[in-house]
Amino acid sequence: MKSLKQIIFMLAVVIGLGLSISAQSDDQKRPPKEKPPVIDPKPKQKPPGDNPGGRNTPKKPGSAYNFV
Repeated sequence: MKSLKQIIFMLAVVIGLGLSISAQSDDQKRPPKEKPPVIDPKPKQKPPGDNPGGRNTPKKPGSAYNFV
């Protein structure tokens, strides 16, 4: 009798889980996703007046600062 109760209980659990899983399926069509923005991989060009020939680069501190 005990094993018959266990078999019926397990059968009810399996049927209940099967029904709950089938109720969760979505048959409705989802809206289409928007296309992601296109990123251009080309490097940006610097303006011609900015740092011509490396003359405007900041100077490194002298070695006297290392000893202080």
